[in-house]
Amino acid sequence: MSSSWTDEVKAALAPKGRTLVITLGSILRADDGVGPYVCEHVKFSRPELRLIDAGTTPENIAQTAIDWKPDKVILVDAAHFEGRAGEVRVIPLEQINQATVISTHSFPLSVTFSIVKEDTGAELVVIGVQVKSLDYKEGLSPEAEKTASELAAYFNKIGN
Repeated sequence: MSSSWTDEVKAALAPKGRTLVITLGSILRADDGVGPYVCEHVKFSRPELRLIDAGTTPENIAQTAIDWKPDKVILVDAAHFEGRAGEVRVIPLEQINQATVISTHSFPLSVTFSIVKEDTGAELVVIGVQVKSLDYKEGLSPEAEKTASELAAYFNKIGN
């Protein structure tokens, strides 16, 4: 775990029973590609851990998430909370529409994941990575890529 992660972030990232990690974002919008980057670089071998890249349409994977019956759901997405580029924060579900990059999601994230949380009873945490750029270009900023790499390394460590 990165030494710069707060205790709140460390606790949010800790798996609990059947844990589902859902990544969000678009690789065509610079740092909005944090989620897909993490998904591409993580491989879970433990059956109680699962990873899904929802891209820009998380509503399309909601039923899959519900059917898997997770104990915990961890969402990883680019965010704008006026922090340092690459900074990681836990975003309360009720604030997700203000902080996450909702322009790339076709349906409000809070609605989609409130349904998942209600139907599964799972603990739901949102991990936001502060963006530096949302320009229409491929590739992460160095700050976002460093954080995405740290997240991927953490998930790989717990998943094997």
